[in-house]
Amino acid sequence: MSVSLSRTTDRRKLLTTGLAAGLFAASGVSIASRPRVGGRLRAALPGAAMTDSWDARKGFGLFMAAAAQGAVFDCLTEVAADGTLRGELATGWEASRDAKLWVFDLRGDVRFHDGTPFDAASVVETVRLHLNAGRSGAAWEIVENIDSIRASGPNQVQFHLKTGNADFPYLLSDRHMIIYPAGKIAEAMREGIGTGLYRVARFEPGERFLGWRMADHYRDGSAGWFDQIEFLATESGGDRFSLLTAGRVDAAAQVDPFLANTLSTLPDFTLSSISGNQHVVLDAGQADPKVAQVLKLAVDRDSLLLKGLNGHGHIGHDSPVGPFNQYYETTGARFDPSEARDLLNKAGFEGVGLGLLALSSVPESLTRALWPSLLAAGFGSGHDQQVKLRLSSGRATEDWAFANRRSDQAGIAGLRAQARAELDPSKRAALYSELQAQFRNQSAVVIPVFANFLQAMTTRIITPALVGNLWPMDNARFAERWWMS
Repeated sequence: MSVSLSRTTDRRKLLTTGLAAGLFAASGVSIASRPRVGGRLRAALPGAAMTDSWDARKGFGLFMAAAAQGAVFDCLTEVAADGTLRGELATGWEASRDAKLWVFDLRGDVRFHDGTPFDAASVVETVRLHLNAGRSGAAWEIVENIDSIRASGPNQVQFHLKTGNADFPYLLSDRHMIIYPAGKIAEAMREGIGTGLYRVARFEPGERFLGWRMADHYRDGSAGWFDQIEFLATESGGDRFSLLTAGRVDAAAQVDPFLANTLSTLPDFTLSSISGNQHVVLDAGQADPKVAQVLKLAVDRDSLLLKGLNGHGHIGHDSPVGPFNQYYETTGARFDPSEARDLLNKAGFEGVGLGLLALSSVPESLTRALWPSLLAAGFGSGHDQQVKLRLSSGRATEDWAFANRRSDQAGIAGLRAQARAELDPSKRAALYSELQAQFRNQSAVVIPVFANFLQAMTTRIITPALVGNLWPMDNARFAERWWMS
């Protein structure tokens, strides 16, 4: 089959080189001052569960993202600290003009930890694993648009998509798209056999991970500086703070915003408040639609930012597209408790009991900061209408940000598909502007504030000048990118 292919040059200037200079430039490390290998990194991380495993068909949180994608396994692509996309197991990619056919060239110098060579068959079998998992798989939103995949050579794969997607290479950087060895997937998921910089020394699901650095790795000299890494699963922000200040760990993720000020005053610790696309979500999808619309007027966003996040963030505008996406927009989101109360009364919901279900990752300060404005708008505390409160890390692309956002219910699925396939930047901008407007007007989701990633470490840990803001802890790749002083 003869297909016209063109090198992709999207908004972030997709990088397809694995040269050391490019890697260091993207991570904020100059070649002249690059770090040396050595030391043991200990980190306290949330997001673990007793059901955790190396099976990427299952959903997992920050703990497993850092252990799997950020240490033991690799993906085809990787989002660098500056937001550019670069190859990891892939060295380059090309797309047809309609963005339906994508061809990826693969590294030929990679082996899995058990000595199995990495090749195109490994990619094909891994992707088919997720396709076969269907909607029950954690990677379904990533692979559902893939019509077929085949090896077009020992080190090349072709993806054919159902509809064009100009951002497809970004999807392959997702934490669930780690690559397994062909013919050994069950064993790899059981024992943790990847191509990453660290091999599994010990893994206790929901509790602890210990990894040792691989010798003679294909990324030697550009990433992976610690001899050993140890992750401790710690769900409580207060416990992570205690472990860090007691010297039992070197780094802690998702620090409580009201403990952050204390850390910043201690001489032996460094606090990083990283602005990204992480946002607070009030999901009223199970509530009456009229209640959901009133909520958008009932949240005092300025107060939530100051009293709920201690100022570590910025105002949101009810769109999951964030300030580090290209087509981010700010609109007239406002707090008007009088209008909210009037709308509640007209809808027959005056004094309706609102139940806020906050997930464990949400700081208690956020829940406390929400109630004064909700009460002022006419809501009461109760269980008549249920609203879920959670944190979302955001996504690297606009289309990805709208995945799993009840887009069909909001009547925007067709507009999303059109924007996804559009390659012209000006036309894409107009489509994503309309998409965000429709989402704000029609969805049952309120996104009142964006929350910074708060991470802390001892002064013995050195980070690059530029730290990733797509996920906590340098895009969950801190074990690869940080080093010991």
